[in-house]
Parts: sequence; structure tokens; C-alpha cells
Amino acid sequence: MYFTPVLPMDIKGNIDQELLALSEKVCIKSATLMGTHNIFIVNAVKELLRKTNSYYSNKIESEGTHPLDIEKAMKKDFSSNANEKKLQLLSLAHIDVQRFIEDFAVKSENTIFTKEFILQIHKEFYSKDGMESFLDIKNEDTLIKMVPGEFRRTDVYIGKHVAPKYLELETLFNSFEYFYKIPEQSTQALKLIYALSSHHRLVWIHPFLDGNGRVSRLFLDAALTHMKLDGYGLWNISRALARDSDGYKKHLSLADMPLQGATDGKGPLSLRGLSYYLKYMLTLAYEQIEFMSKNLQLDALGHRMDKYIMLSQQGMLSTPPLPKYTSALFKELLVNGEIARGRVKDIINKQDRTATTIIKTLTEMDYIESDTPKSAIRLKINAGFASYLIPDLISTQL
Repeated sequence: MYFTPVLPMDIKGNIDQELLALSEKVCIKSATLMGTHNIFIVNAVKELLRKTNSYYSNKIESEGTHPLDIEKAMKKDFSSNANEKKLQLLSLAHIDVQRFIEDFAVKSENTIFTKEFILQIHKEFYSKDGMESFLDIKNEDTLIKMVPGEFRRTDVYIGKHVAPKYLELETLFNSFEYFYKIPEQSTQALKLIYALSSHHRLVWIHPFLDGNGRVSRLFLDAALTHMKLDGYGLWNISRALARDSDGYKKHLSLADMPLQGATDGKGPLSLRGLSYYLKYMLTLAYEQIEFMSKNLQLDALGHRMDKYIMLSQQGMLSTPPLPKYTSALFKELLVNGEIARGRVKDIINKQDRTATTIIKTLTEMDYIESDTPKSAIRLKINAGFASYLIPDLISTQL
């Protein structure tokens, strides 16, 4: 089996211009997100999205754990229900690996489209604490113990898709590395086409007994990070895919189709099917960027922040009320990102003791953070706070 075409090229080798134009539109729109806020707020939003990315990516596999429960797990506050705790650990593993792939993608000067890196993602994920129970895989009537970071050693089918034979995996990854070695002179728009195309082809190859969807989406995150797509991390595509999981699976299946006649490219797989899939993914990406762009506007964030603080202090939320003077401090943090502790008393116009108390309280309530007990403070966007600051990002009942 083989997976060409690897890009949306016609029989003459020309890239689909409509897809290139849409890809360029996505890249330009994504870049506009970076000028919205200071780096500390940007990092706070990115940290929040690591949790939501975990939630949505696992939800696609019907195993989502709500960000509120993820945050509890991050504080070692696990559910007493064994299955819920298992899913909390799954989410923690996803977040840890998300950080790993981001760090790797930023630091790597070479291509990341390699067998070794994809195997490493799988190994990192399934070697985490609490993942042991996910290693027992039922294949028809046989129970197989999956080894983290190793290719499957059996043939499988997924729905209507008959995955390549396991004996072909090494050869397929040699081709994967060769075809997706992006030329250095490529535009950002073309790099995005490469990344999204490779995502489908990796899902199609289905190299592991389990975890193929998660690993493929994490690999896509790494590819978008590695290509230095400005603004990525302030949006992610997993939210859109989870909200339309049927559409996502449908378009993956379209790209699975075999060649549909003489005008459908020059590989064993359908060029039209790949193009339909790419248009779908690019459209979803643009919609996610628009969603975050609208919600991250400074004046809109400030207005929703004020409303949240008011509701909290009036006792209208299920969480403990925020302390007095929170509004003045949050506004300063929103605009300036990070402030020295000694400045807090001037911002709230109170004495040191009051300033120290409010810092301690807001830190314990998970609204602010700092690198050390004496260093500058910055805003932290927890899941409950996020449900008001960025409506519809996550569904949260407070």
C-alpha cells in the first residue's frame, strides 16, 4: 500500500491554488493574534489551551475529562471514582506530552517529520504514570499488550479503513520522511499544507495498536509549532474537531479513498479526497482563529473580567467570592502582564498588609501565580475564570 499524493498537486505537479490561498489566509489571520496582548497574558492563554486541547483531543476519542477536573488532578486531587481518575491521568499525560512536543519543536533545527519523533510521542504518552491500563488492547478476540513507542505487530482495520500491513510500516515511514521533508524556501502557506496533509497520512498509516488519533494530533501541533506559525498556541484545532467529530471522521475517510478515475491525481489515493479534507481543516482553523481573535480583544476581555468579579463578589457563583480590590489588580495585570509585589499596595491604594493578604488569597484561589514566593505576580486563567473570559471555549457550570 502507498499514500500518494502527499500534497494536493494535479497530474502536472501544480499545487491547488484555492487551497494555497485559503492556507495563506489562515497564516495571516493567525499572526494577528500575536499583537493582541503582552507575553505574560499570551503565555497564560497558551497554558489554558493546553488543558482545553487535552480535553478536546481526548473527547474525540470519547474519553474527555473536563478542564475543571483536569485542574484538580494537577493538584493531586483525584476523583474517588476509578474510571474518572483514569481519565484525569490520561489528560495529565496529554498535557505533559504537549509541553514535550512544543519544546522539541521549538528547539529542533532539523525536520520533525521522522519516524523517531513519532515513536517518541507515543512512548512519552503511554509511559506516563497511570497509563498502564491503556496498554491492554483488544484486537478482535485477542488481548494484546501494547508497548509504548513501538509499532504494532499485527494487522488492523478501523471501520471501513484497512490499515497497511504491519510489515509495511518501516517502508511507509521511510517514504513519509522523504515526502514530508519540507523545502526550506517554502512559504508558510505551503508549510501549513504539508503539515495538514501529513496529519491525514499519519492517521491513514495507523502505526500503533492504539493512540493513533492522539499521537497524530499531537504531531500536528508539533508541526505547526516547528514551522513557527505565528499565533498558534493561542488557538488550536482540536476544539473544532471535537465539536464536529463526525465531520472530522468523514473528511479523514474522504482522504482515505482510492483513486477515482484518470483525472484524480497520479497516486493510489484520491487527490480530490485529500483536497476535500484539506479545505475542511483549513476552514476549521480559520474559524478557530476568528473565535479567539474576537474573544481576546482587550476591551472585551476587560468587560467580561469586570462582570465575573462582580458576580463573584455578589455571591452569584458557586466558587468562593473574590476579595475586595481584585478588580483594580486584575486590570493592571491584564494590561501590563506582570507586576512587582511591592506595587500592589499602590494599585489598590492600601497598606502593605492588605496587599500581602490579597496576593496570598488570589494565589490560593488559583487566579495569580509567580515563579517564587517573592517574585513578580501575573494573571492565571483557571477553567472557571476562562468560562467567563472566553465564552464557549469550554462548557463550565459554575
